[in-house]
Amino acid sequence: MDAATLGILRDTSVIVLLSLLLGVAVYQGMRTAFPESRVSIGRVDPSAFSLVDVLMVAGIALLVLFGLNESLGNVAQEATKKEEAAELTAGGAFTGIVVQLLICTGLLVYLSTLRGVNPAELFGLRRVRLPRAALTGLLAIIPTWVIVTACMVLMNGWMKGFWPDLQGQDTAEAFRQSDDVVAKIMMAISAAIVAPLVEETIFRGFIYGTLKKHTDGIFAALASSLLFAVVHMHVGTLFPLAVLALAFCAAYEYTGSLLVPMVMHGIFNATSLVLMILFPDMPS
Repeated sequence: MDAATLGILRDTSVIVLLSLLLGVAVYQGMRTAFPESRVSIGRVDPSAFSLVDVLMVAGIALLVLFGLNESLGNVAQEATKKEEAAELTAGGAFTGIVVQLLICTGLLVYLSTLRGVNPAELFGLRRVRLPRAALTGLLAIIPTWVIVTACMVLMNGWMKGFWPDLQGQDTAEAFRQSDDVVAKIMMAISAAIVAPLVEETIFRGFIYGTLKKHTDGIFAALASSLLFAVVHMHVGTLFPLAVLALAFCAAYEYTGSLLVPMVMHGIFNATSLVLMILFPDMPS
């Protein structure tokens, strides 16, 4: 990853972090001065979240920022790193799955043990049965996929005017170029099953819920969606992924269950993988 890409991602993460902290402070001040002004919208109930959770969210944003800063400091070695990242191995894919599950497990343990809340109740997992969540997610992802694809085409077309060497995401390119069938299967499991479960739990369930409690739904959706986009470490998909994340937030609020955005996320990732397999020359 080149210095320009890392610089944009770092600056975006700084903006998100500062906006997050400033937003919480401003909203808390407004609610203290005008307690009657608080308006609750949607079906996501964030009342169980506390200011301690805000610090956890800020910590996640700081980890992203520190990681980008470290990468920017080692930009001279990026050519070697890129070559290594382009290699998809079964061991690497399995390690990625384990790391994601450990992070998600740590968050769930924190919520259930230290915070004393039930994650299943907190995220509305029992509110909608799985068959209905699957059908709702399938219907919702169709217009979402069209909108996100249009955003991606427009974004790439605009960026090619001043960023002609715009590459695809490292993980997508690694999947496309790999000849290791086992590694590709592991990558597909990670993208279509593990990542939707983990990322929706972290970004929509925890980060969005925490920010909604201490700001409002719109601010929480924007901040959590931008952070979600930055974490994917690709400039060309920053805006499309933020739009995708906003659609996940909308689905979460509409149904009150995190199962629906999980299903949408899984279908979106699975569709992207299938398209890469069927059309290997298609931009990723």
